Amino acid sequence: MMQFLKLNIQPLLRKGTALSYLVVLAILSGCAGQRYQQAETAYAPIKSQLQAHYSRWNGTPYKYGGNSRRGIDCSAFVAMTYKDVFDLYLPRTTRAQAVVGETIPQSSARPGDLVLFKTGLFDRHVGIYLGNQYFMHASASKGVIQSRLDNPYWNAKYWKTVRPSNLLRN
Repeated sequence: MMQFLKLNIQPLLRKGTALSYLVVLAILSGCAGQRYQQAETAYAPIKSQLQAHYSRWNGTPYKYGGNSRRGIDCSAFVAMTYKDVFDLYLPRTTRAQAVVGETIPQSSARPGDLVLFKTGLFDRHVGIYLGNQYFMHASASKGVIQSRLDNPYWNAKYWKTVRPSNLLRN
């Protein structure tokens, strides 16, 4: 299809007009916008389920090794979310969760994917991607919250994105 577009717009490009440039931009941006909108719509139910789960846990304090509303750590929150939302079991530790599926580019992340961070020499952190650069996690300082991947702190600590094998989609 790209070759078809290239052949048809070549005469316009040779003329070097501003109008031809705008036509090409309009065609390309329309295609990209439509794909983005379709992807957002396709994953809306997953995002909605994750948001509902988050609303029940929001504000729960962080507790290393915890796994209840009295206190929970990041990997327990992720494992519990997967069990409650997807009826899937993930390992209990961040290191084990980091290898449960396929590593994918951050730009390809979909709601439900795991986002992992190296927060210290040997320390790891995990959260669940929600879309639009947001992820939910159990923060050591703030408890269960949502944060942005483009936040300077999380951006600097970002390690990888993993799509658990049970959630692999076309």
